[in-house]
Amino acid sequence: MPQLNEARQSVLRRLYDMHHRGAQDVQRLEVLDTALSLTLGERRAADCPKFLLRNVLRDAKRTHDRAAMAARESAAVLPLPDAHRRRTYQLQADGTKTVELVSHDTPEERALVGETLQELESYARNLGRHGLTCWAGLLAGRTATETAAGAGVSIATVERAWKSIRTHARCLLLASG
Repeated sequence: MPQLNEARQSVLRRLYDMHHRGAQDVQRLEVLDTALSLTLGERRAADCPKFLLRNVLRDAKRTHDRAAMAARESAAVLPLPDAHRRRTYQLQADGTKTVELVSHDTPEERALVGETLQELESYARNLGRHGLTCWAGLLAGRTATETAAGAGVSIATVERAWKSIRTHARCLLLASG
């Protein structure tokens, strides 16, 4: 059982105050919750409240970031769900199962995607001589360095073009939604 000296009590009060005021986003609340737990750890030195607060907040942020990275890495090895292979099972009145394939791929969706890609390609063409090469690099998943070498422009120009294309795509999606 950790000893609740003045330094620990002061840090706990400050963490609770930080918890109750300020932006209530999930990440911040998780970091503060972890910091509260770390403050109560018995192996943590608790001489100066200022240093204890700094250390538990830093360690809580690292713990949260490490957990998020581990979650991303473990999710990356799992297969993505394939919408074309989803099945739905229905139980009929006589007790037999009927299996249907659920597909969300419709001609209308294909037409919308095609129109959106044409609009983005047209937008990229209007960016200048490098626009189409940057658009192709973005679609192919190339790095900014590879795309810049292919387009004969700087990496910063490629990144600006990609940002502009993404912004235009976001505007198209928001306008259609």
